[in-house]
Amino acid sequence: MMPATIEWPRSVSAEYPDRGARPLHFLAQIACADLPAALWGGLGPRRGWLLFFVDPNQGVPDGPDAFRILHTATLGAERPPPADLGPVHDGVYTGPSYDHCRSPADVPSLWRRWPVDLVTVPNAARIENGRTLVAPENFAAILYEGAPVAPDRQRPPDPAPFSWRGALYVLDGLARSLAKPWPELQIPARLVEWMNEPGYLTTILSDLDAREAAWAETHRARLEGPEPADEAERARRAHLRAGAAKRGRERAALAAFLTANVTPDSVIAALRHEDDARRRWRTEAAARVAAERASVLAHDLDTPLSAEGWAALETRLQQDTVSSWVFRWVERGGERLHVSFEEIETRLLSGQRTGIGELVADYYVDPARRALIPPAVVAAFEPHWRSLYSNRPHRIGGYHDGLQSDAEIGPARELLVFQIATDDAMQWCWGDAGAYYVFAAPDALERLDFSDARLDLECH
Repeated sequence: MMPATIEWPRSVSAEYPDRGARPLHFLAQIACADLPAALWGGLGPRRGWLLFFVDPNQGVPDGPDAFRILHTATLGAERPPPADLGPVHDGVYTGPSYDHCRSPADVPSLWRRWPVDLVTVPNAARIENGRTLVAPENFAAILYEGAPVAPDRQRPPDPAPFSWRGALYVLDGLARSLAKPWPELQIPARLVEWMNEPGYLTTILSDLDAREAAWAETHRARLEGPEPADEAERARRAHLRAGAAKRGRERAALAAFLTANVTPDSVIAALRHEDDARRRWRTEAAARVAAERASVLAHDLDTPLSAEGWAALETRLQQDTVSSWVFRWVERGGERLHVSFEEIETRLLSGQRTGIGELVADYYVDPARRALIPPAVVAAFEPHWRSLYSNRPHRIGGYHDGLQSDAEIGPARELLVFQIATDDAMQWCWGDAGAYYVFAAPDALERLDFSDARLDLECH
């Protein structure tokens, strides 16, 4: 919300100078009147607004091209972003997952809008195990006293889609995966050498039988002993017997494959045929996903999707599979890279991340759409959003919670302006789950001059 007289900050990226001046991404806006009087030793603004812009797509954002801090005396009307603002994550470096977007071009150019409260906390640092720590242990439980907080990094599983937009997210994620180039099948020279050894192909099944016999002997008591009285033990036996039956089916399939392919040339031809079949399935599956997508787009996306409607679509996706034979390396007698073959099933929908968790957050911060979220889903995600990744909060002033550096206890030549941490609620992941730190000299803060501020990115 900048005054109309202030231009949206742009910069020429040090990593991509050929792209010219590009808009920076808006990260946060703070009302300076909300800042405590003692912050920065009384220096810095207490009127107007602080705005922070960043280029999130630089690997080493340590130059003035990577960020901008503005101080405005007044509040302007909400500014639409520039038309040429790029995606918040271009996929070049590590960062948050946008695999639910159909292509990199569909990654949003704005982060979700999530208002925050400023909370004053003691500016205290301590030494533990050779590190300078600032945030108290389990800081989220202190910030949100009385409210449930999920353990760090325990993200709830993606719920089933509950709106048509959720179904679109699932289909777009599948479309993106299917659009990736399928690598050419490589037949390693070592594989050919083994298969050309006289009688080697016949040893594949006998080696498997020896390993299966050893496995059966290891589990014989549980497989063949008296029926256990303990219910949990009976469940383990049932699971083990089901595994034994599956192994038997896999052994029979391997025997049939080797019977049908008795020479190295026939094996290689079969592997190429199987690879071609899987490649054709991917192409055909992409067309089926596109047809499902067109059907979903016929609905108002931000309206409820019934459990029955999702179940029908999910069943069609789950039943879209292909089975194919591939080679794999096995160990024999301590010697690695021996050859065997395995029939694998590729499923179109197989438990991958769907992005519905991100849709939950998008709806949550939108008053017009929040009611679409099932109450049980809200109850699962609110504690997660309250958690702090690696116990690291967003922070203005005070000591910084460093990953690779430690705060210097006592007077400092630079003061912390902002600490912006990795935050699942915002879908922020800086580098490898790190944090941005902006520092400025005390005299610059006194002049309200942020032109020489310094930005560090620290990550794992």
